[in-house]
Amino acid sequence: MEKTPLPKTANALENAYTNCEKKFRKIDSSQFKDYVIRSQKDIFSAENDFKNEDYYWARIKAYQALFHMLNALLVKNFGYYSKDHGCILTALLKNRIINDETASQLHLLVENVVKTKIKTSEEAIQDIDDFRIQRNFALYKPKAWEEITRKDIGQELNKIKNNLKILSGLL
Repeated sequence: MEKTPLPKTANALENAYTNCEKKFRKIDSSQFKDYVIRSQKDIFSAENDFKNEDYYWARIKAYQALFHMLNALLVKNFGYYSKDHGCILTALLKNRIINDETASQLHLLVENVVKTKIKTSEEAIQDIDDFRIQRNFALYKPKAWEEITRKDIGQELNKIKNNLKILSGLL
């Protein structure tokens, strides 16, 4: 799957955010808890699927857990959510919800999984977008699953679980 480039300049980010504004849905900020609960249920279900060797659903549910946690951050901080995955990442970048300090924490917990060091919030958000790409890979290229290993999915699952812990600390 091809990566969707995230905005790199302040002007590009502002334009992307403006384009996303129509995709944001207002919601009472106290409802962020509903997204946290959904995230917890999804990651628990992903772990069960992994144990039962259903790697397809483990990958998809793990990403959905991450997606719901990212929406929880938007809801709590700004009173809106997004169904558009790219717009969630754009909003996180624009509003600096994941700052460079948090990005470095995301790296520390997953150092044994990834070889490249995440130094900035932009790199952390690109890393999150990579999970979206892997989820899309699972959804739209089923034949390619013949090349996926238990180890691949296990590493993804562990990385997402660690990221969820850090992101929930931002709530």
